Amino acid sequence: MVSAQSFQVAATTPSGLNVGAGMEITVSFSQPVNPQTIGPASFRAFGKWSGPAKGQFSFLENDMTVSFTPDEPFFAGEPVLVQLSKGIASATGEPLAKPFAWAFLVKASPGFLDQPLETTIELRLPGEDYLQTYGAYAGDMNNDGYSDLVAVNESSDDLRILLNDGTGHYPSFVVYDTGDDSTPSPSEGADFNNDGEIDLVVTTAWDNEVRVLTGDGLGNFSSMETYFTSNGVRGVVVGDFNGDGWDDMLTTNRLAGNISIFMNDGDGTFTATGMDLPNQDETACALVDANHDGILDVYFASFNSQKVGVLLGDGNGGFALSGEAAVQGRPWMIGAGDLNGDGHPDLVSANSNSNKSAVLFGDGAGGLSQPTHYSPPNCQFPLSVDIGDIDGDGDLDFITSNYSSKNYTVFENDGTGQFTMPVTLQAPEASSCAILHDRDNDGDIDITATDEEADVILLFRNPGEPSGTSEQATNLDLSIQVMPNPVFEQTTISFALPKRSKAAVSLVNAFGQTVIEKAPVWM
Repeated sequence: MVSAQSFQVAATTPSGLNVGAGMEITVSFSQPVNPQTIGPASFRAFGKWSGPAKGQFSFLENDMTVSFTPDEPFFAGEPVLVQLSKGIASATGEPLAKPFAWAFLVKASPGFLDQPLETTIELRLPGEDYLQTYGAYAGDMNNDGYSDLVAVNESSDDLRILLNDGTGHYPSFVVYDTGDDSTPSPSEGADFNNDGEIDLVVTTAWDNEVRVLTGDGLGNFSSMETYFTSNGVRGVVVGDFNGDGWDDMLTTNRLAGNISIFMNDGDGTFTATGMDLPNQDETACALVDANHDGILDVYFASFNSQKVGVLLGDGNGGFALSGEAAVQGRPWMIGAGDLNGDGHPDLVSANSNSNKSAVLFGDGAGGLSQPTHYSPPNCQFPLSVDIGDIDGDGDLDFITSNYSSKNYTVFENDGTGQFTMPVTLQAPEASSCAILHDRDNDGDIDITATDEEADVILLFRNPGEPSGTSEQATNLDLSIQVMPNPVFEQTTISFALPKRSKAAVSLVNAFGQTVIEKAPVWM
């Protein structure tokens, strides 16, 4: 007797790189789904910069397939994480046995690696001395469709919120005090309380605290809660580790030499547990699905041990060490993405004291290859690495922030995961971090960088390929007059629109009759 197939995810779209910004997200199941179990808490999509996606669900193929149509397009070049919870059930009441998650990258327009410096933003207020601006998060904090900046300052113990003015510039900022000796450092965006707005987690570089700030969707934080963990919190990732529909956190604690797992209690508050690993100096982490089972895993790096490794998730909030690989130098920060186009997540580490970066390819089964090291000239003490399709050619490049040589090195991917032709961008005193995002909404990836000695944010602008449309209005009504034509249905009419523009399209014949009409759509 053949038993019925258990209720599980059968297929998902989209996936991989170069996904259209407004593409529908679809999930096919092995059995018809109960539509009542599909909603914003059980089926979630989060753009790294655009935040929680709002939209509409539809049910196809006798409820075997669920389609989610976002109300607004995702941002160009941003990673999107889709998470399905165990709360989804079949029409017969069988729940998913495990959570399911996958990620894709939104397509970016063609552009350049070598970007001119457009603006320098001074973060010190009159009378202030040293802030130590370590890095920034570029989420759309006020829901206006543009990425804002949250700069973290270790020495002044605060965050500075810079709202985008709609042109890719940041004319002012607001200071949020995080408390004495809080040394805020790496940060990440999420929606911890499932209210559809971006919240923030901020770690503590030299202490044992993690802060969660609740965003109100207007560019403000309505509350800030402090949680205690092990010492020296240098890395953080966010995901639903146990499939209950609520985002959890994992931190790497360099000084304590362990990791902490913060499970969401189902209301945006957290309970923490610790986990020891063989090494004693876990310092960086990145969220992946290393073995393609739909369960979130973590790449991590150990500082003094000079190793990187893989933690495989079990779908219930637990993790197990899968493997490690040695790199040359102390990895300060890591990044993850499919660098060679084989569909598996790969890893890049910035190995501070060796003046090298390492690239390791994932094997799709939870393992990593031996590293390939890159050591370009004038690249001294790289302490951070960020990954994105900077030149818009369909593969992932990366950039390191080189503290001692006062510059940023941009590495170009040749499409196979080999990196050539590094470009150098200058910093005033001590480069600390780079953010890769479409700051001005023209479709290509701009580089926003921080300098932790000069306490400035550097806005490098990607000039992109000339299109003549980047400065046009973002809302256009197009009305095209078409003369009578017996073969009108075979006529092709094409036109160009600004990127991220919304257009109402209609075709009217010479007799004033509307022959084609389409509601406003994102182009």
